[in-house]
Amino acid sequence: MKALAITAAAVLVSGCSNNADDSDTAGQDTGAPAGKVCDGTMDPSASAALRRLAGSDRFDELTGTNEAGEPNTFSLTRAVKHLHDEYLKRSACRLYKSGDNSGQPLLEVRFSASSTHPSASATESSSDRISYPLGVYALAGSNGADLFFRCPTKATTGSASVGDTNYIKAEMSAIANNLHGDSVNKDRMVVLNSMARAVAKAAGCASTAALPAEVPAAKGS
Repeated sequence: MKALAITAAAVLVSGCSNNADDSDTAGQDTGAPAGKVCDGTMDPSASAALRRLAGSDRFDELTGTNEAGEPNTFSLTRAVKHLHDEYLKRSACRLYKSGDNSGQPLLEVRFSASSTHPSASATESSSDRISYPLGVYALAGSNGADLFFRCPTKATTGSASVGDTNYIKAEMSAIANNLHGDSVNKDRMVVLNSMARAVAKAAGCASTAALPAEVPAAKGS
């Protein structure tokens, strides 16, 4: 997993409406509930997984603008638009636990076009590397998770850093030791899969992505 740079000048404020989408967020007036962040890409299972990982019910997204001059808050439209652009111009969902002033994100997810994918292996799972039968390749490790799925896309500009490709890579940076719960690997993959399903639908490849609504058991388990 590549390290993701966070600008020191980033200002953290509430990224979404304060209208709760779950009963356990009622009465709280800071941040946004899990179902409202990341452009609403987290289904109920992913929202519950995010709450377990954070040990919290409310979240903030990074504000300001990125290197494309667009808002740092995640957008499905911008994620698909910038799939072929250089890394820091891609739309990313960078989440913080509401009220956490450490400047360290709980997790970050972004999507990119990819011409290849790693080779899946039924024996790849180990104590710190857990493989899942999702897309064409899915692996959770100590620093985050990767999920590749079939989705042909075309570079729309001459300045694109990646040409026409057959796959999309969903990449999560989320260090396992910083997270809560007894199912950190599965919960990270549930979050990533839900977001990837939303991107696949927006990109018009939901039928070929092989991303089920429910994350199966890990390979070798």
